[in-house]
Amino acid sequence: MKKILLLLILALLLCPGIVQARTILPEVRGRILLQVEANGEAWYLSPSDNQLYYLGRPADAFAIMKKLALGVKHSLIIDNTIFPDRLSGRILLDVERNGEAYYIHPHNKHKYFLGRPADAFRIMRELGLGISNDNLSKLKEEISNTSIINTDNKQEIFISGVPFTSQAPFADWSDSRQQNGCEEASTIMAMSWAKGGTLNKTEALSQIIALSDWLKSNYGIYIDTSTQDTMDWIIKDYFNYHKVERFANASKEKIIESLTQGKIVLAAFDGRELNNPNFVAPGPTTHMLVILGYNPTTDVFITNDPGTRNGENYRYNTDVLFQAIRDYPTGNHKEIISIEKNIIVVSK
Repeated sequence: MKKILLLLILALLLCPGIVQARTILPEVRGRILLQVEANGEAWYLSPSDNQLYYLGRPADAFAIMKKLALGVKHSLIIDNTIFPDRLSGRILLDVERNGEAYYIHPHNKHKYFLGRPADAFRIMRELGLGISNDNLSKLKEEISNTSIINTDNKQEIFISGVPFTSQAPFADWSDSRQQNGCEEASTIMAMSWAKGGTLNKTEALSQIIALSDWLKSNYGIYIDTSTQDTMDWIIKDYFNYHKVERFANASKEKIIESLTQGKIVLAAFDGRELNNPNFVAPGPTTHMLVILGYNPTTDVFITNDPGTRNGENYRYNTDVLFQAIRDYPTGNHKEIISIEKNIIVVSK
């Protein structure tokens, strides 16, 4: 095994490409990386705990791989051609045979036998990935902004550093701009996170009012903006921020996947269906909030919900939240004629 790991690291010197992406984390999770602009230092981004491990000397690499390897039954290795996502990027050890090692490639989910030195050398030469100093720094920053907490052998995903504000920071719900300011408040929270800023009540109120007035002046409406217009008008135009995507009719799994990649999600809702006891009954017909975490043990999404002063890190049952998602048309509380589960995904 020591020889295999030594060859693995040496083979990285021949890796063909250098990862280049605005968001590094999802591209390299489970990959072995070579810092090609330095002294060839090798790293492994473990998908089991979302941590970056410096492989260092062969002895160090051996200890790390031994610690992180997952023991599995022989039948799992034999019966699968394409492995499930939960094993993506993992090194598996066949505990029912002779401890043969297999690497599950994160992109194609195929297994690669590491049993012989020649196999290991060929596989790592073909599948190893170089990374620039700049992208390695970005990767470390993304990891620091994504906390994954073990809970009963499952993982809670929580995107840290997202500031909270209510859409009415000082509870002035008589102001129509604040009463209808969920899109403004949600995007302000998202942009503060994306740009590394902070947010207090006074700043939040000022920004909500300024954004509402800008929307009225430039687009003729500040009450209810669809996910498409929220992305195009507010995030891209007003904030001039472009690390954002909109996904039509997204699944619950897509939301969780985005969170796992260190991204936050904005979604539009029928607020009445959220059944939030802090809302004035029966709740808003149109509402937007930020999703910033997921706990599989308690089956909840963690949100920053601007519709209440108690909305920071507010937890909704996943089925309740997902069933309440429905995009609404831009305008003054226009009728929702179809249920479209569209979401906005923001990368840092």
